[in-house]
Amino acid sequence: MEKINEVFFGEHGITSTSANHLANLAKELIAANEAKLKNLSFVTTKIDIVGSQSQQGKTVTQGVNEAFLQEIKKLLERISEYNAFCAWMREAIKAKGVELDRICSMTFTQWLRDNKIDIKSPDLEVYVDFSDIFEKLNIRERNEYYTLEAIASTIGRYIHKKGSISLARAQLQESIIKPYCATGSGKDTLIYSHCPSVDEAKVDEVFIDLQKWHRSVEQQLNQIRYSIKRKVTEEKIRLGNEKRLEREKFENQKKELMFQFNEWKVRENEKVSKLKIVIPEALQKTYDYLTSLEN
Repeated sequence: MEKINEVFFGEHGITSTSANHLANLAKELIAANEAKLKNLSFVTTKIDIVGSQSQQGKTVTQGVNEAFLQEIKKLLERISEYNAFCAWMREAIKAKGVELDRICSMTFTQWLRDNKIDIKSPDLEVYVDFSDIFEKLNIRERNEYYTLEAIASTIGRYIHKKGSISLARAQLQESIIKPYCATGSGKDTLIYSHCPSVDEAKVDEVFIDLQKWHRSVEQQLNQIRYSIKRKVTEEKIRLGNEKRLEREKFENQKKELMFQFNEWKVRENEKVSKLKIVIPEALQKTYDYLTSLEN
């Protein structure tokens, strides 16, 4: 309950229904007393016709006498007391309404915040990639991977179609097919003769051996990569299961808290509905008089 509204309620007092009834009764008394002062006049006015035989005239306005004059202050006091009583009851009834509305409009999120309960829906996304597993390799495994990468890169650079070994082999094969070639014309003609410096079969043997070496290294690299990818899949499955368990735990917790929230609403609504409006000491006399009118 808001602090500003606590003053209206206590263990002993009256219900909102009684408060509303007594306020309406006080309102009637206010109207009755105000009627006495509404057309107040301190002058008695009479009207007569010129030449009339009557010396009395006809009274059109009756001024109050001295006895009523002395009663004016008391009338104002009573009106003020009834107004004060009405003001208290109306504010108390309004305060109860505010509290009931507050309970009714309270959201689950606000209730959690007010009770300092922090629950967060777990993220079901699983973030695992090659680098997450790769960084877990030990020093030997990491060095082996980098070494194999370096070997594969080095060999590949030389035996690639545009690599120097591959180009030299192609040049050897061409020199065997065309041992001689000429450039220029006439006296400026230059004749080139090409003679293999090594046996073509041995060059092919070395080249094929380098290809086998390259394939072997690539195969080892692929095995490591496959192993890492398999571990990525396994880790995703493991984390996915953990996330689902977290989600189930969250849903169960949320369901229990929602049950507590609904119970709180029912309990608070009942408690506020049963609140008694206290009668301040200054209004006790007015309260006693108003209740006596009902007997």
